[in-house]
Amino acid sequence: MTIKQFIFNPIQVNTYLLYDETKEAAVIDCGAYSDREKQVLADYIKEKELSLKHILNTHLHFDHILGNKFLFETYGIKPRYACQDEEMPGLGTGGMFLPIRTTHIYTDSYINDGDEISFGNTRLVAIATPGHSPGSLSFYCRQSACVFTGDALFHHSIGRTDLWCGDLEELLHSIKTRLFTLPDDTVIYPGHEETSSIGEEKHGNPFVVYP
Repeated sequence: MTIKQFIFNPIQVNTYLLYDETKEAAVIDCGAYSDREKQVLADYIKEKELSLKHILNTHLHFDHILGNKFLFETYGIKPRYACQDEEMPGLGTGGMFLPIRTTHIYTDSYINDGDEISFGNTRLVAIATPGHSPGSLSFYCRQSACVFTGDALFHHSIGRTDLWCGDLEELLHSIKTRLFTLPDDTVIYPGHEETSSIGEEKHGNPFVVYP
């Protein structure tokens, strides 16, 4: 599986475009905001002759969904995510962060814990990792030994829990029982900043005491 990372919008969200030898693809957390960012993503998809099959969201905070409307209008695909985040007040609004608004595209297919998302020869498994938000998900690819953690787990940090329905104890529980049970060599692709690994975070993350 090829992983192409883009860093989009003023909040610097990591948007991931995944594809394999079949040229079928999925996007995780499309944060494309400006016209230029949208064009960069579309141009890459066109250049690589990819067929987009899934738009996935780890959670529905505004900075991670800014590009969903563009992808829906361009490729006719609705995003998929966990249902719990749809109760978020001001969904699609930057609120206290920035004067940014987006149009939330409602899904017609929720993702539940343990669901498998397939494209080409690639399989992702959804792992419920609530705490940063009630519906936070991570997407694990055993074949490529990697996990996309959204804002649950970062390099030597964790997601904030002072936003709507955030819960620190729940987030720590998710990290310890759902993410730290993955193999140590699993590469972490977070929603912001640089990559890490499960083994690195087990032993070096100052916010999580493990085991």
